[in-house]
Amino acid sequence: MSHHRWIIGAGFVLILSGLVHSLIGLGLSAAWEGAVSIRKPILFGFSTGLTMISLGWIQRGLRPANYDAIVSPLFAIAMLIEVALISMQFWRGEASHFNHSTPFNYSVDRVMTGLISFAAIVILDLTRRSFNLIQAKQEMQLAIRAGMALLSISCGIGFCILFYGEHLVSLNEAPEKFGKAGVMKFPHGVVIHAIQLFPVLVWAMRKLNIRSEKRLELLRFSIASTTAFLIFSLVQTFSGRARFDLSLAGAVALIITFLLCLPVIKGFLWAVQDEFRRWHRQSFNSM
Repeated sequence: MSHHRWIIGAGFVLILSGLVHSLIGLGLSAAWEGAVSIRKPILFGFSTGLTMISLGWIQRGLRPANYDAIVSPLFAIAMLIEVALISMQFWRGEASHFNHSTPFNYSVDRVMTGLISFAAIVILDLTRRSFNLIQAKQEMQLAIRAGMALLSISCGIGFCILFYGEHLVSLNEAPEKFGKAGVMKFPHGVVIHAIQLFPVLVWAMRKLNIRSEKRLELLRFSIASTTAFLIFSLVQTFSGRARFDLSLAGAVALIITFLLCLPVIKGFLWAVQDEFRRWHRQSFNSM
């Protein structure tokens, strides 16, 4: 079995887990919000599964490393266990994160921290390797590198959430908030799926026959816009504000995000219009 297939295989298993929990959630009318909710096994199943599939696809195009034969299956197993523990805690009626209520719950929390720490190391290594030789065209190379860089930043933010959340728990405070209303998971989630967004964007531009130079230009605008939105989420969170309770700095960052996104929207609209005209001419000529 090729090394990357371990990671991709685990990704599909996790997506299946998310799908199964989605169907169960519909049948049980389970709670969506709160420390114990069906949202967690669903969200972690789909999100981690998509990320694993993307990472396996990226690893396939990288120069092989001697340790891939060991690390890839361990990474796949670690993420399967991580999401399995989150799902187990839901079915036990226990919070999966920051739960120190019993020795068993504390042990589960510590094991999950260890597993996600190992996963972060693997992701950082894949990010480092992605800035070397990649078997992909120029715009896809940029999409992969930008996506991996933002995924690594998301991992870093995740550890900030972990450490600060543990501090809040020690003070008997809610671990998910920063200040009055800052949502700690907001900046973490904003860029975690950039590794899917940018390659899909490149694929869509190719399908729309956008020329290579234009694809690179639009991709750069997309990366800049996503980065600006990350900055917006950080400003909002660490100023203790809710997602869209705008501060002046937050409003400026959000406006910049929108302005940087405009060329991408405009480029896609023009490309779709051109494709429609081409299809219309071909249909007319074939009559």
